[in-house]
Amino acid sequence: MEEQKELSLSQFLQAVLIAGVLLGGAYVIYSIRGTLLPFGLAFVLSYILVPVVDYIESHRVNRMAAVATVLVSMIGVFILAVATFIPVLITGVGDMKTQILGDRPVWDCVIANRGWDEVTFNEVEASSPFIVEDGVVPLKLAPGAQDTISIEFAPDLPSPAIGTVLLRSDDPSVEPLILRVSGNLSGHRDVQHYMPQHLKDLGKAVVAVTDSAHAFGRAQTGYMSQLKMQIQELQPTVQKAFPKLGKVDLASMVSDKIQGAATDVLKETPAMLGSVLSGITFVVIVPLVLFFFLAEGRAIKRAFIEIIPNKYFEMVLNLIYRIDQQLGGYIRGMVMSVLIISALSISGLWVIGLRDYMVVGTIAGVANIIPYLGPLIGIIAGTVSALLQYSTLGWATILPVIGVFLMVQLFDNVFVQPVVVARAVDLHPLIVIFVVLVGSQMFGAMGMLLAVPMTAVIKVAVQTVYEGLRSYSVT
Repeated sequence: MEEQKELSLSQFLQAVLIAGVLLGGAYVIYSIRGTLLPFGLAFVLSYILVPVVDYIESHRVNRMAAVATVLVSMIGVFILAVATFIPVLITGVGDMKTQILGDRPVWDCVIANRGWDEVTFNEVEASSPFIVEDGVVPLKLAPGAQDTISIEFAPDLPSPAIGTVLLRSDDPSVEPLILRVSGNLSGHRDVQHYMPQHLKDLGKAVVAVTDSAHAFGRAQTGYMSQLKMQIQELQPTVQKAFPKLGKVDLASMVSDKIQGAATDVLKETPAMLGSVLSGITFVVIVPLVLFFFLAEGRAIKRAFIEIIPNKYFEMVLNLIYRIDQQLGGYIRGMVMSVLIISALSISGLWVIGLRDYMVVGTIAGVANIIPYLGPLIGIIAGTVSALLQYSTLGWATILPVIGVFLMVQLFDNVFVQPVVVARAVDLHPLIVIFVVLVGSQMFGAMGMLLAVPMTAVIKVAVQTVYEGLRSYSVT
């Protein structure tokens, strides 16, 4: 057996240079991550579909014809999903959002500048429980220009509410614009108008608004309102036991944290699905890039290898092979795992009578990609759904849900994971949890999903380069 050589100074400097190039590339990718999304999606899909294309080609079918067949089939499955499954999922998520956060009607008020000078509103103030969308100020309106502000009615209680929304300018000669709002006064809700027709004389400025007042009608409060009231009832007892919490509004603090998390997860999901699964990005760019990956993937890889200097050839070839095996197996295994866990979770939750079985089962299947945290996310989503359905939190409510997910995880650990060998990325659990949290902080939900495979690829790359520098005597 050939004795491995210690790294020389030049080899160490080469390793540092390679690491610097990789870090620089990672920074560039992070900077343009929004542009790379369709390419990344096509790259992932190519790893899933390459074995299918290769199988068809092995039966004496031209590769271009095989790629075309697979793409047409994939587009057909996508259209079927858009027509059947995805609308049900979006509707279910919307219903859960309403049950948790309550009914939050929105009034879009159009403001137009009817004066001869530009007017700028620098400050906005809204009476509780009326909320103005973030980022509305500074609101600059050139002569003849118009813009829209969204006002949301978010009551904690079903009691009547009357308030105002004030838009102020730093120019003292411009008076505040006052919009009057009300809610829960009656079941009637004012009709939404979009043509600014009511003139407002603000001194130096003249603006027109669609309506100077708006009635939101009745808004159903969600479970968060009930939770806040329950915490308020318990707060004196808690403050008595812990005097240092005397000045802390536990009800507002806890409800705001939970409400913020629920808003991020549920309120934005329909918009996220709509932006990812529709528009020119998915309809045009992804299929086009995917076609080239499937049809020309081998040629692209061959062309890249041909430009590698001979002294690096063996190391780079080994690196490409190991990354290809690691990433391809992981991605295909994860897709299989998501489909199986989603199907089992949906079936089990349907059997126990959970109303939102489709939404919770899908969340559990997708979250199962996230190591260690995924099963917990599924249990929490199921428990919240059961709580919303039965309006009580007891063992009779949550035990059936926990039982379903325990059975699903048992099947996953005993049958699915041993078959899906690629899930074993050989990373320490602490490293996995760390990179998942970092991915969530930097890239959101997509970062959580990609953190583990990307870390595994980096690990394989570092190991291969290090072994190459020592074993192949790269100088």
